[in-house]
Amino acid sequence: MDAILGNGSPRSQVVRQLILVFSGLLIVALLLGLVSLYRIAQTLDEREQAQSRFYAESALAQLQKNERNYLLTHAFWQAAYDHLAGAADSHWAFDEDNVGQTLYTEDGYEGVFVLDDDGTHYAVLDGQLSDQGFDHHSASGGRVLQLARQAVQREQAASGYLLFRGQPALFAAAVIRSPSAPHHLPAPAAVLLFVRVLDPAMLEALGRTVGLSDFALSTAASAEPGRGLLPLEGSGQALTWHVEQPGSTLIRTVVAPFAVALLVIVMFMLVFARQAMRTSASIDRSHRQLAASKSALETSEARFKAVAEAASDWIWETDAQQHLTYLSARFAELTGHTVAQWLQRPLKQLLDCDTLDIEAWLHGLAASEASGNLRCQYRDRAGQQRECRIAARAIIEQGICKGFRGTCSDITDEVAAHAQIQHLSLHDALTGLPNRNKLFRFLEQAEAGQIALLMLDLDNFKPINDSLGHSAGDAVLIEVALRLGQMTRDSDLVARLGGDEFIVVLARPGQQEEVDRFCLRLIETLRQPITLDGHTVQIGVSLGVVLSAQYPAAPNELIRYADVALYGAKQAGKNTWRYFSPQMNAALLEKRTLERELREGIPRNELVLHFQPRYKVDGITVASAEALVRWRHPRLGLLRPDRFIPLAEESDLIVQLGNWVLREACERARAWPLAVMVSVNMSPAQFRRSDVVRDVADALRCSGLPAQRLELEITENVMLNDVEGALHTMTALKELGVRLNMDDFGTGYSSLGYLRTYPFDSIKIDKRFVQSLGKSDSDRSVVQAIINLGNAMGMTVTAEGVETPEQLALLSDDQCHEVQGFLLSKPVENQVLMRLMEAGKAADRVMP
Repeated sequence: MDAILGNGSPRSQVVRQLILVFSGLLIVALLLGLVSLYRIAQTLDEREQAQSRFYAESALAQLQKNERNYLLTHAFWQAAYDHLAGAADSHWAFDEDNVGQTLYTEDGYEGVFVLDDDGTHYAVLDGQLSDQGFDHHSASGGRVLQLARQAVQREQAASGYLLFRGQPALFAAAVIRSPSAPHHLPAPAAVLLFVRVLDPAMLEALGRTVGLSDFALSTAASAEPGRGLLPLEGSGQALTWHVEQPGSTLIRTVVAPFAVALLVIVMFMLVFARQAMRTSASIDRSHRQLAASKSALETSEARFKAVAEAASDWIWETDAQQHLTYLSARFAELTGHTVAQWLQRPLKQLLDCDTLDIEAWLHGLAASEASGNLRCQYRDRAGQQRECRIAARAIIEQGICKGFRGTCSDITDEVAAHAQIQHLSLHDALTGLPNRNKLFRFLEQAEAGQIALLMLDLDNFKPINDSLGHSAGDAVLIEVALRLGQMTRDSDLVARLGGDEFIVVLARPGQQEEVDRFCLRLIETLRQPITLDGHTVQIGVSLGVVLSAQYPAAPNELIRYADVALYGAKQAGKNTWRYFSPQMNAALLEKRTLERELREGIPRNELVLHFQPRYKVDGITVASAEALVRWRHPRLGLLRPDRFIPLAEESDLIVQLGNWVLREACERARAWPLAVMVSVNMSPAQFRRSDVVRDVADALRCSGLPAQRLELEITENVMLNDVEGALHTMTALKELGVRLNMDDFGTGYSSLGYLRTYPFDSIKIDKRFVQSLGKSDSDRSVVQAIINLGNAMGMTVTAEGVETPEQLALLSDDQCHEVQGFLLSKPVENQVLMRLMEAGKAADRVMP
């Protein structure tokens, strides 16, 4: 080298020294660059680790939130409270599949339990009813009960992790509550528990939701290189996942060029020009690698931003002093405030909690290094108060709280819906008055001996319904409710039992003379004319009164006494009132007389059938006719079925009456000029007390009517008491060839389950939904959903109670199959029905 550099000359020495100095400086610069590169790589890896952990935590938090919300739909349910809060009703829960096999086959819960302090009351394992308690499979029963009972104080469910049958699992638990349980009753104690095993398939799907890969479980206490670690408290294991390491990738890519650069420096004195070029190339490659690492960082940040903007909640972060440092764009969309308006302002200025100080709550989370949820309120840009639920956890670095991070969910609609459900459970939907549930609650809390109970029945109300339609009748009921409310005090109660029956409860009514004056004033008030769309109508009222001071009794007995007294008022000429007395029990004697007359009247052919046609949705083509029985009573005139069918159902007469209707309907239909179906209503009592399959077969055989022309209308009450027996009977009826129709669909809470279980051919939408078409968007949505459900299941859908052209047009737009109602035809005698069919045939012949 000395020869190359000219070691012998001063100039060569200078050049050599300059080369050595330059090489030393270059080596120092390269070493400094290498150290900086390692620090950048470490920062990139740490940031990727923290962001991936945030995504994993968000995924688990969202999963637990979904599990809790789904569990609450089963635990906060009146039916579940009735059947599971005490002694577990496995028939209701498992056989009827309310809390049974579907939770495993469709929702994936390996375990479903009802727990209490004394053990397991109900258990379903892998979709099968089991007598093995929860403690047989897990040692976490006590913790689950404690967490669920703490959560119920916030009207929430609890969730977490545990070992179930030796495997890590996610659980959700909540105290089984009644939406309408009185506050004076003991607090509910039974807990409903859902368990979902964290298997590989579930973990893989969970990881995909947040863009992370290789979700798995591990018993390791610390994270392995290249993997994240999140302990699952209570399960003894932790969630791990693959973590991208852009910094390590950068190091692996850049170290080789740096080594080459050092080698070039050693050889620099030999080949100066080549060394310079190689050094330049190394620097270029370094810049490219740095650009690539920056691009990876920007991609990671973009992914975080995309998740934040797509979420339904808004994301927030604060510094250690709880001043907001970050708000996602969803904040502005949901609140109307701008993000810049709230940055650097205290979180407690935005959110307010009336049960807990937010600042102290967050400090508590930092101290325990735990996450938590809190219900709060805020005001949007318009000044309206909104309800929200925040989830938060502290940002801890090296044991120091650097701030807080979390999400905020707007639950205003959820809170309003809950309040609406509470209101509807205690109030009549039409008038807004308290219903039977609230009436009984009021009577149970009233002071003994201090009330007067008045039962009201409107006189001359039915002609209004018949002449002006049910919408006019509804308007009359609303006006009656308004007048009754104006007449009573805040301490009194006005309730609607149903139809045109109302109850007025007077607290501290005073002497009987004062009650008499109130009754007289009430009758006069309700007799005042009512104007409806240009029509003036007038009603009367009959009152039955019972004074609890004279006849103390339970609420249902007081109502029965008032009903007996009401019957006496009607017998006395209406527009009057009568007090209950034991002598009024003679009304019961009249009931027995009517039963005897019905028993004698059936063989004397006093019964007669009317038929109400059912049309295609075009309103022209007769599709079938529904048989409706009437009683030509020799003393009382023509009686509608609601006057004597309940009487028959209380005795064995329902079988004799039902068979007469069945045979008569088949014989009449056999002679009709059109080969359309005849529809016959089947009473639940008839199902229980007779061999329905044999009776239907006999009617078809004797009349000669083809089985496919007979349709049996069945309400869900048939299926409530004997699920298996009803299924066997209906299957046998289908084997005869007849059609089965579920009547009044949409009014029962389990109608959908019945459609899946029983062999129905068609469904009939309850008239209460149909009559609200054009007035209520929610009822139209229900009707559309039922029609779509019927189409999806291949069933014919009939809408009953069609009274206006607008209702018919909407049903046609929604592709309903058949319609029935007063707009098209009232119930008519058989001869009139046959003339309608003949007219329809004639119209078909002249149509081009």
